[in-house]
Amino acid sequence: MTNSKLIAYLGPPGTYCHQAVTQYFGKTPAGHYEYVPLNTIADCFTAIQDGTAAYVVVPFANSSNGPVKFTYDLLLKMSPRPSIVGDTNVKVVHYVLAAPATLQKITQSGEDAVHTVYSHPQVWGQCTRYLTAHFPNAARISVDSTAYAATLTANERNAVAIASIAAADIADVQVYAAEVQDNQDNYTRFLVMQRYVEGMERTELDRSVDRELLGS
Repeated sequence: MTNSKLIAYLGPPGTYCHQAVTQYFGKTPAGHYEYVPLNTIADCFTAIQDGTAAYVVVPFANSSNGPVKFTYDLLLKMSPRPSIVGDTNVKVVHYVLAAPATLQKITQSGEDAVHTVYSHPQVWGQCTRYLTAHFPNAARISVDSTAYAATLTANERNAVAIASIAAADIADVQVYAAEVQDNQDNYTRFLVMQRYVEGMERTELDRSVDRELLGS
């Protein structure tokens, strides 16, 4: 087992994965643990395998979009697979965020003033109706996280982001529209994992995830 006191997650702060971490472990983790954001799902798996992190939290599946391919692929390929010790469901509520100058332009010129929408690739399929109705001609630019999308809009006058309300606070941007997801019961399931050590007994959650992977 590792002596690490780090709990890694798919960052940056302000993502839904960050929300999952604090939902599962608490806003301040007990036992002198620390939260650390990582850049990719692959980085999270590496951190658990090499002992850099004691636990990692990664997205597994979304109720609207289905499996998160990167997580599924790594769980199927990695041997031995990390031990799954817990999971948590986060309700995904998307907001349209923008800098104050952009909101002013929308007020003056209408929504055609928006030329670019930034977000994570998974978001496009979750907000199809809103995007078609409000920003049909805007370019959709995919970025690594919804939180990063929010930061990109802070200094742009013709762009909005679709992200969480937490991302708005961190990026210091404002809300243009709330709850723009097509499905109001939109959830993402996140897995909490630790390094598997030979002889460790697999949990029922492990076996349940194995069945889901084999059926994918």
